[in-house]
Amino acid sequence: MNFLDNKDYQKDLYMVAVQLPEEAFSILITGATGLIGSFMVDVLRYANRVLNREYKIYAVGRSIEKLQQRFEGWNEVDGLHFVEQDVSQPFDDNIHVDYIVSAASNADPASYAKYPVETILTNILGTKHALEYGKKHNCKKVLLTSTMEVYGNDIPKTSFSEDDYGKIDFNQVRAGYPESKRTSELLCRSYVQEYAVPAVIARLGYIYGPTMIKTDNKVVAQFIRNILNNEDIILKSEGLQERSYLYVADTVSGIFTILFNGQDGEAYNVVSSNSVVSIKNLALLAADLAGKEVKIDLPISDKGAVMMKVQNNILEDKKLKALGWSDQYSLSDGLIQTVKILKKV
Repeated sequence: MNFLDNKDYQKDLYMVAVQLPEEAFSILITGATGLIGSFMVDVLRYANRVLNREYKIYAVGRSIEKLQQRFEGWNEVDGLHFVEQDVSQPFDDNIHVDYIVSAASNADPASYAKYPVETILTNILGTKHALEYGKKHNCKKVLLTSTMEVYGNDIPKTSFSEDDYGKIDFNQVRAGYPESKRTSELLCRSYVQEYAVPAVIARLGYIYGPTMIKTDNKVVAQFIRNILNNEDIILKSEGLQERSYLYVADTVSGIFTILFNGQDGEAYNVVSSNSVVSIKNLALLAADLAGKEVKIDLPISDKGAVMMKVQNNILEDKKLKALGWSDQYSLSDGLIQTVKILKKV
């Protein structure tokens, strides 16, 4: 899928690319065909093509065919190199890079509930191998993409800063995703302390944008598909939970900010206080953009049930903004941009 021919997508790429250092560097990105990784790769190769930068990009994925399909139309000017590898295996020592972004992870709730073992091992071993590589080759920085789910539940606050934490029920198999991310974060801090490996952590909120994979089952992805298909928005719950959302271009801008300016061993929420909304209000916004209605279809087991306490997932953005980052897209503008791009690719 060649997004680079899309003018609206190019606008997003330029917005992020101009913030990058002008000097040449090399970078390895795992999870390169995913929502975050693919946009990062596109930003870097756009910078090489249009801004005459000299970045060497190693895009890591489990399938060469999938990499070639996602980045079709690439050429030597892009500075792009494909690496076929499962991150649960050690990285190729013949590759030498300045920076590593460890973004390979199974982030779809339905998928990591179905494949808990693979999810746990991908997260922990992928992080370990990235850090080991960084240690062996004296990389300038290793960045782990983590998740807001590490905060757990039962935090007696309305919003979470990077120092907060709550409970995770590890008796449930679904807990494999947040628990392995917690372990991965601790592994990063341990490599910083014990081996002086420069590593940082980007905790992501609910990310959306045109690079979402087709099987993405998160609520915002479903709503965007509803808009594209000119369908009514269907709510499967009361939708009272408030969440922190962020457009993919702003997300990648935040990740690069942490990569180049973050303090070793520190975690940073990659969210915006300007894009906090309940699922219900997100549905209403999506319906308004589509000119459709919101319909509530509660599962039979939920109808007439006593309302449980809603766990909001609102993250604070002060720490990231202190590094000089700022978001460019409101939630409404991000949804409009996403739909506009996907209608043309």
